[in-house]
Amino acid sequence: MHKFDNYLLSMRSHWMVHQPVYEAAQASLPMIARYQASRGTEDLEQLPIKSHIKKLFPDIYRAPLLRRQYCKMLVEEIKEMKEMGLFEVNDEEDQLRQIPEIVLKDKVPELYRTMFFCVRSVLQPIFFQLYQRSCADIASIQLANYNIRDKQQGAWHHDESADISVVVPLNSGDYDGGGTEFHGAGKLKPLPTGHALIFPSFTKLHRGLPVARGDRYLLVFWLYDRDRLKERTKLLLSQ
Repeated sequence: MHKFDNYLLSMRSHWMVHQPVYEAAQASLPMIARYQASRGTEDLEQLPIKSHIKKLFPDIYRAPLLRRQYCKMLVEEIKEMKEMGLFEVNDEEDQLRQIPEIVLKDKVPELYRTMFFCVRSVLQPIFFQLYQRSCADIASIQLANYNIRDKQQGAWHHDESADISVVVPLNSGDYDGGGTEFHGAGKLKPLPTGHALIFPSFTKLHRGLPVARGDRYLLVFWLYDRDRLKERTKLLLSQ
């Protein structure tokens, strides 16, 4: 289990979030609460967070999320984790999809708690603006490492354990290649450091593009709606 030497990396505060996005997210939360309290009898207002979101392909978006300085400090810590052997591959996945990763809840709980705060306070308002739904329960949050040594080409897949996936590049510009391809939509070059790529997990077939040089580090969120899952389970059991 890894503990940070740098206190700023484990501090549960909004300092690490892109500040205009954080402020817009906080302004959006009361509006979401009013809409939820009305039980759908009132219209959902246009949220302040909308101005920070850009559409890339149908149902696929980007938004600034983490400050570059925070990402830089995190990457330095990730390199130490790598030397400690914390990156592992998931043997239960298809071999073509086995990317070295660190599951935060198991290996870096301090960072997991920080990212839990980020999900609740920043990503949740973004999801409401994009998809008009809550999606604040965590299937997994991981650090992933793409490089030419371990994997030259990603395989097509869905993130089946999640409703919404969020992929945040932590060191864009420090490697050649990389990016993401969405089946039937197109290819995306790596987003700027700290910007979130957001898409529905179970409808968007996608793959990571090969890295030609260096290490590509990503922060990956797999998120779902626990209440929706409970209702679906009840329905299946009643049939």
